[in-house]
Amino acid sequence: MPVFISYRHKDRDAALGVAAVMQQYGIKTYLDVLDPQSQTTDQITEVITARMKDCTHLIAVVSENTEGSWWVPFEIGEATIIDNRIATFQVGYVNLPEYLKKWPKMTTLEHLRLFAMAYKADYPLAFNRKFGNEASTSSRSSEQFHYNLKKNLGQIY
Repeated sequence: MPVFISYRHKDRDAALGVAAVMQQYGIKTYLDVLDPQSQTTDQITEVITARMKDCTHLIAVVSENTEGSWWVPFEIGEATIIDNRIATFQVGYVNLPEYLKKWPKMTTLEHLRLFAMAYKADYPLAFNRKFGNEASTSSRSSEQFHYNLKKNLGQIY
């Protein structure tokens, strides 16, 4: 299952960099810039919702540019509704809104490596949640993913 990378188009290079790191670890990613359908449809919200359902995790690239975006919060909301695992990758200094502080915050290549390791450990649970009978453990496993990644990032003491 791919990792959905959410970003504002002004942060495209950073998003492509995050995708490249994930791909180094054998993790598929989804970026709208690489999806011809997302570039040619008036039904963009339906495309985003469908692509989000194909993913188990989301990395939101956040920067000072994100503040003016409608799509990044929409995509985070879509991921939240379907209980995807969520983390942010912060580019430069930005004061994150309160609602983003509940999820792991990454700022370095090492943090992305830790995310990749957590993704690989979590993949069977996330895959079963999407296609198996583990709906009842979905929230718990997402919370566990977030907790473990925050702990590995040094954000829980």
